[in-house]
Amino acid sequence: MSLPLSIAARPLEPFGLEIERDLARPLSPEDEAELRQLLATHKLLLFRRQSLSEADQVRVMGALGRVLGARGEYREISSDGNLGAGPLAYHSDLAFTDEPFKVLSLHALEVNDNESWTSFANGVTVLGKLGPQLRAAVQHHEALTVISVVQSHRDVEFDPAPFLPQQRRPVVIPHPATGEPVLYISEMQTARIEGLDQAASEQLLQQLFAALYAPENVYRHYWRRGDLVIWDNIALQHARCDLTGMHPRRLQRVAIADKSFFELCPQFDLSDPRIAAWASGQRLQVEKEGEIR
Repeated sequence: MSLPLSIAARPLEPFGLEIERDLARPLSPEDEAELRQLLATHKLLLFRRQSLSEADQVRVMGALGRVLGARGEYREISSDGNLGAGPLAYHSDLAFTDEPFKVLSLHALEVNDNESWTSFANGVTVLGKLGPQLRAAVQHHEALTVISVVQSHRDVEFDPAPFLPQQRRPVVIPHPATGEPVLYISEMQTARIEGLDQAASEQLLQQLFAALYAPENVYRHYWRRGDLVIWDNIALQHARCDLTGMHPRRLQRVAIADKSFFELCPQFDLSDPRIAAWASGQRLQVEKEGEIR
């Protein structure tokens, strides 16, 4: 019988846990239960020196929930492939839908050690760091989150086109699994705080971003070949550096979710000229009914 995962573990700063375990070996039911508990507690788990096939990673992630199928999803991310090499601002995958992805994992198949990084900001711990005035200011507000054409930095429209996937929910949500309060806004995807004008909304958001992305609330992971990082996509949001010139860089991706992007956003049809124009980066002036002017 293997020792508990927590025996060979060390805390990361300011959150997360690094665990010594070869995940190519099968997990016992006890291991799987502990893995779920450790993720619920620490929000991010790091396993180094792994050599996992896609099937291995799917098996490991299956201990945490329903694994999203590969069809229509990115199972590999490369700096010269599907998602390009540009930086990504902080975001939570599919936060603009009613069912954001639950857990994400990336396995470094091929990287130049310690060259590229992914940062993770903790939406749970930040709430304890907000002053009472700021926390009170967001308790009864909702935010509008939308898919953003600009992903490298904050450039989301205050009043986005109605045909784009978007979702209203409280600024502070209960975590669907643990019940913990989570500050659920992001620089890439949050368009506005409802009930405030544009200037007041952006001022409040910038105050919250300052706390959310402060160094003491962020774990920055510098990738090494063989790393596997598993994180809670609701409690945490992530960003990455500019990957220009960083070759090779291939990461294997497996997600825990009940539905895929296209199941959650059936209206997102690239044959629609509005969507095609949006996807090409054009700024559209859109009528209230969603027609192009």
